[in-house]
Amino acid sequence: MNLKAALSLRWVQALVVLVGWAVLATLLKGVQTQELSTSKDSPFTAVLREVASAIRGNRTESFLFVYVFNPIRAFISGFIELIMSVISVPADGNVIPLLGWFGTLVLIGFIVYATSNLRTALFSMFLLLICGMLGMWLITMDTLAMTIGAVVLSLAIALPLGVWAGVSDRVMSILRPWLDLAQVLPTLVYLAPLALVFLIGIASATIATMVYSIPICIRITAHAIKSLKRGPLEAAESVGSTRWQVLTKVQLPMAKRTIILAINQTTLAALSFVVIAALIGAPGLGKPVVEALTIRNVGDGVVAGLAVVLLAIMLDRSTTAAVMREEQGFAAAEEQKVRRRIGLVIAGVITVVAIYLSRQVLWFAVFPENLNFGEQVANVANSIEEWITSNLDFLTVGFSEWFTIWLLNPLEGVLANSPWWLTLIAITLLAFILAGRTVGILVFVLLALVMATGLWNDTMVTLAMTLIATAFVVLLGIILGVWAGRSERVDRFFKPFLDAGQTMPAFVYLVPVLALFGPTRFAAIVLGVVYAAPVVIRIVADGVRKVPKESVEAAISSGSTTMQVITKVQLPSSRRSILLGANQGLIFVLAVVVIGGFVGAGGLGYLVIVGQSKPELAGKGLAAGIAIVLLGIILDRIAQGRPQKQGPVGH
Repeated sequence: MNLKAALSLRWVQALVVLVGWAVLATLLKGVQTQELSTSKDSPFTAVLREVASAIRGNRTESFLFVYVFNPIRAFISGFIELIMSVISVPADGNVIPLLGWFGTLVLIGFIVYATSNLRTALFSMFLLLICGMLGMWLITMDTLAMTIGAVVLSLAIALPLGVWAGVSDRVMSILRPWLDLAQVLPTLVYLAPLALVFLIGIASATIATMVYSIPICIRITAHAIKSLKRGPLEAAESVGSTRWQVLTKVQLPMAKRTIILAINQTTLAALSFVVIAALIGAPGLGKPVVEALTIRNVGDGVVAGLAVVLLAIMLDRSTTAAVMREEQGFAAAEEQKVRRRIGLVIAGVITVVAIYLSRQVLWFAVFPENLNFGEQVANVANSIEEWITSNLDFLTVGFSEWFTIWLLNPLEGVLANSPWWLTLIAITLLAFILAGRTVGILVFVLLALVMATGLWNDTMVTLAMTLIATAFVVLLGIILGVWAGRSERVDRFFKPFLDAGQTMPAFVYLVPVLALFGPTRFAAIVLGVVYAAPVVIRIVADGVRKVPKESVEAAISSGSTTMQVITKVQLPSSRRSILLGANQGLIFVLAVVVIGGFVGAGGLGYLVIVGQSKPELAGKGLAAGIAIVLLGIILDRIAQGRPQKQGPVGH
């Protein structure tokens, strides 16, 4: 049987399973759904609740806490607080931190100039100035201090491990399962156990940020080392260089640009998580976002969200400019070196003067109140939100209700409101058909573990939202990705929107989505689509661009229409990219749909959040985190499909 026939047979089998599942689910609706009210514990969650209580009770006596966890917590808190004391938190008896706002602003500009160029430095200062004008200066500096501290600690661990994994396949094989797990693990899952061990506050928030950021840096750094050309390495080895000399004199200098890119991505990941970490007591811009969501104050949430976006753009542009400077070989000519040295000296003098003024003159020390326009921006945002909800309710309410009634409820009825054993059997059969025997067995075991947590019904509610959001993400990704891949003009038009979508922390989207659609499951789905779409669009567009031009030109010359070229040539040729986009879209959607528990979406995300705020529900929160991990692995393995068989090697 050829590949095409095998694929057709598998899809027919999958369709038969789906139809049979839907029919039986309709007949057995409401039977053995394993639904459990929020206030009740399952045997598993009751055990976890007791474990959480025991951990809280032994915090000052347990050997692990006294000699391991508490010292780690004290060190990390002290490190972050030291950075904060410089730029955001006044010492006892002082009105300002070590540096006033003007000194901090100019110092940051000098650092960006020293690592990139003058234009980027001025742009970075401009963005930070706007943050201050939004009334968010000290809060923005809190977030920046948290981000800097988390990045420094992450790089101290990730860069050595990344280099080691790059030069040793054995080390990479040990790290890979943990890196893969980190990829499918939604960010919200880290928070509850870390807050339980390290308490709510700076330390647990920083450690959670590091857990999220370190895998990204390790992967990119290892790739930077592994992808180097063999010629220079062999030349160094042939002249008698030791392994250490090859690493320090050849590999690291050659991989410098990609390693700087790793720092860029680590920084953006850290900022993204620092905002979410406000849920476990992290100071900074995440705090007003959470408060705005709690009381549904759109204006204040938009102001804080704008400050997050501006800070993200500043960090992205400044670190990206450092990469570009390295790539372009800045200051290669002697004349350029002299000019740059003179520029750095002048900038250094200006920075010293600015720091002095920020310590001596009140206007330069405390951000001027007459430059604060945050309240006006909040009022405008509230007015826009009120106008939209009053005049476009057919879209914000009508479409939401139609979507929920005709799409979400039927799918949730099949997944969550049918017998648990029917859903388990159906999903396992689909895994066998689409991904093979090994994945099918793994999925069966993981689903059984979900059942053992006692949160089967909540897991299926989350799965329903994830599948629908992923379907829309993939559809949107294919349409816009093909359009961008076929047209450079369209690609340039989309680029700033895609950059912004990938740069902005997911938490920021919550405010406008909640304002428009209210605390509903539909809001969580919209959140997932908006967050995941940029990744899928980029992957699909890249796949379409890589289709050989000869194939496209041959199809056009044979009289094919544009639609025929797309459907018969470009989409089939970029099938791997589309599947990768679907896989990544699924993982991104799951991460954000879980956060959607904060906007009333229910499911596992809600249990994680409520478990952090109520000690009596701590067991359910921890169990929900475990169920999310299991669901993420299930979706990831099924989405990867069957392993591709290698063809025979030619002679």
